[in-house]
Amino acid sequence: MKHSIALKIFGLAVIILLLMITVAVINSIEVIKLGNEVESISKTDMPIAGHAADLNESGLRRRIAFERLYREYAAPTPDSAVINEAETNFKKFTIAVAEKIKLLRTDLDTLPESLKDQENFVHARELVSQIESTFEQQSDIAKRVLESRKARTGNENKELMEINVKLQTALQNDRSELQGIALTIVEDAVARAKKREMRVLWSSLTITLLALFLGLWGAWVLSRKLTNPILQLLKSTKDVQGGNLSVNIANLPEDEIGQLGDSLNKMIEELREKQALQTIISTYIDPRIVEKIIIPGRAEILAGQRQIMTIMFTDLAGFTKIGEQLSPTGLVKLTNRYFTIMTECIQAEQGIIDKFIGDAIMAYWGPPFVSEEEQAAAACRAALRLKEALIQFRNELPELLGLRKNLPEIDIRIGIATGEVVVGNIGSDTARSYTVMGDVVNLASRLEAANKQYGTVIMISDITLRMAETQIEVRELDTIVFKGKTEPVKVYELLSIEGEWSKEEETKAKRFAEGLEAYRKQDWLAAEAIFKELVDKYDDKPSHTFVKRIAMLETHNIGSGWDGVWRMSSK
Repeated sequence: MKHSIALKIFGLAVIILLLMITVAVINSIEVIKLGNEVESISKTDMPIAGHAADLNESGLRRRIAFERLYREYAAPTPDSAVINEAETNFKKFTIAVAEKIKLLRTDLDTLPESLKDQENFVHARELVSQIESTFEQQSDIAKRVLESRKARTGNENKELMEINVKLQTALQNDRSELQGIALTIVEDAVARAKKREMRVLWSSLTITLLALFLGLWGAWVLSRKLTNPILQLLKSTKDVQGGNLSVNIANLPEDEIGQLGDSLNKMIEELREKQALQTIISTYIDPRIVEKIIIPGRAEILAGQRQIMTIMFTDLAGFTKIGEQLSPTGLVKLTNRYFTIMTECIQAEQGIIDKFIGDAIMAYWGPPFVSEEEQAAAACRAALRLKEALIQFRNELPELLGLRKNLPEIDIRIGIATGEVVVGNIGSDTARSYTVMGDVVNLASRLEAANKQYGTVIMISDITLRMAETQIEVRELDTIVFKGKTEPVKVYELLSIEGEWSKEEETKAKRFAEGLEAYRKQDWLAAEAIFKELVDKYDDKPSHTFVKRIAMLETHNIGSGWDGVWRMSSK
């Protein structure tokens, strides 16, 4: 017998054993390479991505500090605390940018084996050199701009400032591109590691088929030890990519995969910090402006355009007296609470807060935030919400002020006007805001102030009424020519949502209209009788105003050609 069964079995066993040894050696080599790639990711690629992100963040914070210094140096009364903080931050982040550039030079000093990675490394080196050169130029220009601004010499070099803005923009673009390349390097390295991992898995399956039960068991153990941590990392990466930053990668082995998990955890923590910073920034600018105006970046919108919008001004009567009784901290706390309540009402009706002016608010409605047809009605609903919300604010005053008695009387005045405005990104080269301007803005402010003379809460213009008349209840107050203007404006008191006013308000409005008609006909006796009736019966504030006015007009011979228009002598 040339080859016995035992010999064949032995030979087969030897072949299987040699095959297993061969595959095991191959697997060992692949695992070592996989470990080397993972180590390279954690020790080389991830630091590059981290340092690129840090460079971008430090550059942004340095720019913010520069802009704060630029604004504060030119302020009528500079805030030394703000200046000191901004100067410290500017120096701090200037040093940080220089350090991150040095670290990136060190990180990129050794080229990887992959040709694709070599191209990315070379490109990244060029960007780092370009950033370093531009940074040195911009630092010199920024220093000269700030020195001139601080000295208030009055001869600031506009060209220098324009160069500074261009250099800052170039730096931002280069930093963003560098960060993108660093991310590509990491992603390519992870892809290679995943590909090598799959080769290890197939080798393990081959061993399983050749070694039957023993190979199956070995492949199962090996696959669990190798794939579970990697799959956990992959799932966590997808969660982060989907916006879930609450992920915390734990229970990984203490090897290169564990180091990669630690690096990912650090990256996620940095993303959380950046997200928190974005949340803070969103309190200074309405997110809808960012979403609908800034991100789309349509040049015609940002540059400015004319369109119909509705403007609201509010002011809090009696707030000055409260402010005199409070410490600065208490006043800020009270003001913030008031603005919070009022802002909720305005935003509930899709309004955009333009600015806070002392205790006053300027807001607007219009495309693209609310349709042109709905804007006036939305502003009126918001005004009625503000009127109701003031009751809540009054109820909170005892706790906010720490008083139970002798609480000051406060009330709100609101003016709303609709018309054509210029809307766009308005400001300087370094500080801009998306806002509106035009005569309608001035009219809304005048209407708010006119409430004082008539004792009303909400006064709206005739155009606002025309656009919202099917949804609101009003009464006509007067026809006014405001100081400095020539065109008369019919003004109305906003009373309620359509169909929701009380019987008393409806009766009072109809009676007031009769008095107003007699007043315009110069039937002083009839008009005075009606207005006095409203004063006696309802303590109607606008009627008070007309009773006094009639008494004054009766002493003047205004003539038969009087147009019934009241001309304001003050703003």
